[in-house]
Amino acid sequence: MQHGQDLEGAQELPLHVDPGSGKEFMDTTGERSPSTLTGKVNQLELILRQLQTDLRKEKQDKAVLQAEVQHLRQDNMRLQEESQTATAQLRKFTEWFFNTIDKKS
Repeated sequence: MQHGQDLEGAQELPLHVDPGSGKEFMDTTGERSPSTLTGKVNQLELILRQLQTDLRKEKQDKAVLQAEVQHLRQDNMRLQEESQTATAQLRKFTEWFFNTIDKKS
């Protein structure tokens, strides 16, 4: 959220290059304003740092999520194997049970 606020602030400092010198800048009132340029650069540096921080956090979050996905895949495979084993055991028990009842009848 912070970098969004910084972006809004950056829009408040529009600059125009003075075509005569190429080095001096004028603000929207037409006055030359090197301090405005410095302020704009400082704002952009702050935005850049915030974006870099956000990117680092996103990469960390991505790594955590990827590890969680891998863990869930392993759990899924284990549960599928357990389900197949339980199904086979239930099938054998059912056959035994009905065979036992048939023999008693």
